[in-house]
Amino acid sequence: MSIIRQWVSSVAQFSSQYDNTGWAATQVIGAPKVYPKYGDIRGAWASGSRSNNEFIEVVYEEKVYPTEINIYETYNAGGTKSISAKADNGEWVTLYQADKIEAIKSSRIFKPRLIDANLSVDTLKIVIDCSVAGTWVEIDAVELVGSKANPGSFL
Repeated sequence: MSIIRQWVSSVAQFSSQYDNTGWAATQVIGAPKVYPKYGDIRGAWASGSRSNNEFIEVVYEEKVYPTEINIYETYNAGGTKSISAKADNGEWVTLYQADKIEAIKSSRIFKPRLIDANLSVDTLKIVIDCSVAGTWVEIDAVELVGSKANPGSFL
């Protein structure tokens, strides 16, 4: 079984974006550009609205059974509400659901404990909640780590 680490290759959909350049949804494509810096800095995705239900759908080159998802949060970390994976039938399967939302005034690599869905995926939906921070929650990059072969239960 080989472990694959990959960065976002494209963005399928998003709820909103602050603008079309500096804080666009497409800023999450590829490796981090802002991290480890903290702040409202060009190069990370910021939603246009600051609601409790903003989202971005990201796509990867290869399907894997997820073992780890690393979200590079660079402004008001702690706002990731949920992560879902798109199944082959088009339905969303929850991999992570936050117990509570925080407003952490530093950047971090968020590594949530995943639910073992035993699902090979190449598309993730990340939902953020800006209501606790009272302002934007920004994501610089999202790394998907997983295996090509079905690992069974690994969490």
